[in-house]
Amino acid sequence: MPRSTVPTDSRCASATLLAALAACTLLASCDSGMQRIDRETNDRLRSSAEQLGGGSIYPEIDGNRYESGSNFPKYPEDVSRPPTENPPATALRFEAIPTVKEDAASITRRFEKMSANDPAAKTLTFDSSIAYALEHSEEYLTAEETYLLSAIRLLAEEHRWAPLATNTTSVGYETAGGGSRYNNALSVINDLGVSQRLPYGGDVSASFVTRGTKQLDDYLNSNDAQSVGLVLEANIPLLRGAGEVAQEPLIQARRDLVYAARNFEQFRRDFYYELAGDYLLLVLQLQGIANGERQVERSASVEARTRALVESGRTEPFQADLAIQNTLFALDRLSSQREAYRLSVDRFKSRLGMPVEDSVAIDPTQFKLPVPKVDMRESLDLAFRFRLDLQTQRDLVDDYTRRVDVARNNTLGDLNLLIANSLRSDPTVDVAGVSFDPGYDDFAARLSYSMPLDRVQEDLRLRQTQILLEQSKRGYFQARDAAAVQVRQAGRGIERSLFSMAVQEKNVAASMNRQAAIDAAPDRATARDRTDALDALRRAQDSLDNAKKDLQLAILRYLNTTGQMRITPEGQLIPLPGMTVQEETGPGLIDTSP
Repeated sequence: MPRSTVPTDSRCASATLLAALAACTLLASCDSGMQRIDRETNDRLRSSAEQLGGGSIYPEIDGNRYESGSNFPKYPEDVSRPPTENPPATALRFEAIPTVKEDAASITRRFEKMSANDPAAKTLTFDSSIAYALEHSEEYLTAEETYLLSAIRLLAEEHRWAPLATNTTSVGYETAGGGSRYNNALSVINDLGVSQRLPYGGDVSASFVTRGTKQLDDYLNSNDAQSVGLVLEANIPLLRGAGEVAQEPLIQARRDLVYAARNFEQFRRDFYYELAGDYLLLVLQLQGIANGERQVERSASVEARTRALVESGRTEPFQADLAIQNTLFALDRLSSQREAYRLSVDRFKSRLGMPVEDSVAIDPTQFKLPVPKVDMRESLDLAFRFRLDLQTQRDLVDDYTRRVDVARNNTLGDLNLLIANSLRSDPTVDVAGVSFDPGYDDFAARLSYSMPLDRVQEDLRLRQTQILLEQSKRGYFQARDAAAVQVRQAGRGIERSLFSMAVQEKNVAASMNRQAAIDAAPDRATARDRTDALDALRRAQDSLDNAKKDLQLAILRYLNTTGQMRITPEGQLIPLPGMTVQEETGPGLIDTSP
């Protein structure tokens, strides 16, 4: 507050300096305040991950990633009219390629040239895919930020329960007595206060109020005045809003952060499982392409042999046409397989957060997880104990139970105890400084009661929360039942994949024996016999590869659905005691032998 002894020009200069200092202080405090928020957010995230246990990790907030914003933004003139680019059809162009008659050989050469691998492609393994996704995947970054937002919401709620300081300065200009220049006054009021919410309802506050009046242009008589006051107030509820229900927002915010930690950890497990499925599908498609390439080669061999038999007059001409058709069908299937593979690779890169135009080569690597011994009763017990989503669903029942209690409390009447004490300076002294006069101490206490005559809204909310509580109970039991179904399905999936592998191994052996018998006596087999044998062998090989993929995914699904999957901070699967993880690579998977 400007003092009465400071001249007008000096006051203006001082006011300008104070305003500049205040602006600098504001900017500096905003920057340091955001750094403090980031630090406290990371602390809450770390504590929630430690509370979750099991090697859980947490993201760290990076303030440099987000827009800083502007205190006084300058919007462009067309901000309310975003541009749209939608030209008419006449402004577009379509160019058709000329129709060319091609034979099977030319189509094959053009297709092979189009599907040739890029020699500069980057090899992408599953581990490198996971590592890249943890840094760049939009899906993963969104999950991290959802976790961060829960921590920020907790900080906001905790701040409401901390001592809150306020400072308000108001400057007024008053004119009295018809606008005479000798009756102009400048008044300044500064209110510095702090308030604190009480743990069982209500709040207390303290305010230090300074008032000052400066008479302007009054050179003969000075009517300057200055006074201070200290005000202490307390508002304590005794019925509605009293007790532990007052802490419900803080309790729920803390529990929500625990739920967010569980959800993030469960997301990491689901993300690993889904990426494993996507990657193994790519490996399976590579194997299918290798099988298709072999079929094309074998079909071409059958076609050449059949043509030779037709030319020698040892078989009918239509047999050669059948062989040619089978080769063309094999080429068409191979073309579809390669296109499906390229589409799957683009989708996989997009999910990893990798630019789609980047050229990559998928490393043909599969997991070779040992098959677990599945005891269904024990598996269900593990799922009910360890699954994080079930634990959250169970705790939500407690949340709704507390909400019923809070809603019941809100139906009570209002009985509040109000206490206020004001200590002022001597009002008979024009300039009192900061000295308080106990003789002007004012104390007041009041007990107010408001009867609950109209609690229709509160009764409706009570009934609503009671219904939501029953729904949450049913939701928990439904979630348990769904988890039990998933565990049973995962266990049966392992058995089903093992059975399919055994069947398809025999099917492949039978198809190869059939092919060997035809090769041993080529004159006794028709073109139809040869092409059917090739198709049967290819289907058997594809089915066996698919069964191997399904078995590995079934094992991962079993670990995830029973709550036993653990993922390292780098995104790798942590083998459980007794589990030895191996990998099959290269020639063991992609068999290019003729």
